[in-house]
Amino acid sequence: MSREPRILRWMCALSQRLRQQRRKKFLRSFVISSDTKLLDVGGSDDWDWGDWPVGAPSVTMLNLDPPANPKPGIQYVQADACDMSMFADQSFDIVFSNSVIEHVTEWKRQQAMAAEIRRVGKSYWVQTPNRHFPIEPHMLFPFFQYLPLSWRRVIGRHWPFSFEKLRKGDPERDAVGVRLLTRRELQQCFPDGEIHAERFLGLVKSWVVVRGAQRQSSE
Repeated sequence: MSREPRILRWMCALSQRLRQQRRKKFLRSFVISSDTKLLDVGGSDDWDWGDWPVGAPSVTMLNLDPPANPKPGIQYVQADACDMSMFADQSFDIVFSNSVIEHVTEWKRQQAMAAEIRRVGKSYWVQTPNRHFPIEPHMLFPFFQYLPLSWRRVIGRHWPFSFEKLRKGDPERDAVGVRLLTRRELQQCFPDGEIHAERFLGLVKSWVVVRGAQRQSSE
């Protein structure tokens, strides 16, 4: 058996476990019912909106790319997260976004995405990896996020263990197209939000910024 599939299985299992923990924290933060209107910004099939302990909310999923496997009960909107002008102010009870804002690449566009989330949502829950975690979470390379762009291109092309390369995708896209945020930058984007730390092996792996939580959720 080759080394890559074993590594991929291990990483996918870890990623799935962290997503499940994150989902539990999200559900503990809000009171969600069949009357809830929820917007998933940048959502994908990786996040399961079909399993609810109570009545399922009305879910809208916004992404630049159409879904590979559309799921019944979800409304899909193909659009840019930095321009959600098709939605009126406060259109949704909750806006959710998981590991998306770092892919917007430019600081001004990240600010624009955050402003749109704050505009269309009465409350929000946004997660993004911590820039200062020692292993860059897309390339899985130590301190990759601090390297010059030219170095990142070369590593993205040749480093065998990035998520995109192991999935037969485009590793150079993540090598140059991801801009991780610091805690301070995330607070600048969401000045009315409360930031929580998501830890792995005692280190802050990700940040979650929340506005309008109706329940207390421990870190």
